[in-house]
Amino acid sequence: MKLFDHHLESIYEGLLHSDKFYRKKLIVFNSASFCGYTEQLKQFQDIFEQNSVIPIAVPTNEFGGQEPGDDFEIAQYYQHNFGVTFPVTKKIDLNHDFFKSYGKPDWNFNKYVFNEDHKFIKRFGSDVTPLEALRHD
Repeated sequence: MKLFDHHLESIYEGLLHSDKFYRKKLIVFNSASFCGYTEQLKQFQDIFEQNSVIPIAVPTNEFGGQEPGDDFEIAQYYQHNFGVTFPVTKKIDLNHDFFKSYGKPDWNFNKYVFNEDHKFIKRFGSDVTPLEALRHD
């Protein structure tokens, strides 16, 4: 099963489709605004600006209630505080098909790396930086 078979919906762009990310490697991560790992958003944005990999933030609120806002508050917070311009999905919970297929995270900022054909490669924990995950996929 490929990533976009899971119906992830962007806050601003609607349902995400693979044709928008044609032949691009992806790194999807469960995000939270008030987590100690939130600073990783800067590194995700740098990766996006280098045009090498597309990060996709998937906000969740299951760990410590660290993502309490609604979808638009989340997107605004990411953009205002970290300059995020990469895709951010609507907030989902851990019962979403995405996590059922690729493994439920054990905390915020778990990273899920997908190849250029959008097939799953590997999941990394919160303490692995985005650059480290991309080096060790």
